[in-house]
Formats: sequence, C-alpha cells, structure tokens
Amino acid sequence: MTRSSEDVARATDDDRPTRTYGPPAAVVIGTLVAGFVFVVVLEFLVIISFVGQRLWNDPQMMRDPVFTAPLLLWVLIAATAAVGCLRVLTAWLQIDAEGFQLRGLGRRTRQARWDEVGQVIAVRDIERGLGPTEMLDASETAYDGVYVLDPEGRRILAVSSRFFGPRAQEMTLRRAQEAGVHVDHIEAITTAELRRQVPQAMRFSDRHPNLILVLLMLIYVFHNVLTFAVWGL
Repeated sequence: MTRSSEDVARATDDDRPTRTYGPPAAVVIGTLVAGFVFVVVLEFLVIISFVGQRLWNDPQMMRDPVFTAPLLLWVLIAATAAVGCLRVLTAWLQIDAEGFQLRGLGRRTRQARWDEVGQVIAVRDIERGLGPTEMLDASETAYDGVYVLDPEGRRILAVSSRFFGPRAQEMTLRRAQEAGVHVDHIEAITTAELRRQVPQAMRFSDRHPNLILVLLMLIYVFHNVLTFAVWGL
C-alpha cells in the first residue's frame, strides 16, 4: 500500500525532535477583527465625540477628572485589547521529548519537563451550553481541551485545538505517553462535572464564557453612556 505525499509529510513533520505550534491563520484573522471591533466599533460614540468636538483643545481635558474619564477609559480598553491580541498572535508552543514550553508577549512563560507532569486529561467534548466558544467550529478529530496537570492537580498548560490546532494536541498526547505520563481520555463531560473531577483544569473564563461576554458588554454600555453624559454629541 503506497502512502500519499500528505501522509509522508505529516509523518516526517511529527518525527522532528522538537515541534513548534502557533495560532492558525483563522485565529490570526479572527483576533485582528475582534481587536478592531472592541477598540473601534464598540467605541464609535467615544471616537466621534472626541474627534468631532476636537476635545484635545478643550481646557478641561487632562485637568478635570470627570471630563477626562471617557478618554482614559478608552485608552485603558484599547491597551487591554492590544495586550489580548498580542497574547494570541505571538503565542507559540514548543513540544519535544523532554517537555514543553509556552511563550508569548503579554503572558507568563509556562514550561515543564514531562517528569514534572502528574496527569494529562484529553476531553473530546465539553458541554458549556450555547455561547461564543460553542460557535467556533473545531476539527472532528480535535479535542475540546487537552489539560496538562502537575502531581497536585494544578493546571500547567491547556492546549486548545482552536488556538494551536489538533496537531499540537496530538503531539502533546504522544509525547506525554512516550514519557510514561498517565493520559485520561474523556468523550463528553459538562463543565460542572469536569470541575468536580479536576477543580484546577478550567479557569473562570473557561467555565463562564457567557458571563464574561455580558460583563464586557456592560462595560461598553457604561462607557458610552458616560461619554454621552460628559461630552454629549
């Protein structure tokens, strides 16, 4: 039986001593679009108020705290969005037979040897309910989440197929198994059940994406209402 060129290329690629994974093109484009929406689209009222009234010439700007508050909040939101985009766009995950390392701008470096890992949990489907995470299509061969835990059950690394691709998950599981790390495969589980079994696997934002989205929208509503009340149109 002959192997296709794609199979040969994949086998050769996976046999490299060290593999490095970054965000795929869809994630890069999605991140840039999200950054533009958060900084420009949702702040359109703030921008047109500031530019239209030429408020940089207003004597109250940078002197009156209340009058300056909409601008300061916009700068804070823009800086937060920029850091968030950099965290995603510059992230790279390096995996080899010795261990792994996750680096990127705006994030703390995470690295460990496989002998420091206590367990790896691979979950095919995490039922979070209808939310932004569920709207992102993932490969049928991908896991919803691959969680690398230390011996105390604390999360060291989460490998998402949406941000690193299924190949990164496959390599994580392969290297962990080769190093003798116990890998627990779960087909389907709810966030509540996963939290009970492994309390440290998922963070607050992973468990409550809808709540995070609601909080973000409330912040933008408050900012725009404040801008209208202080600056007007």
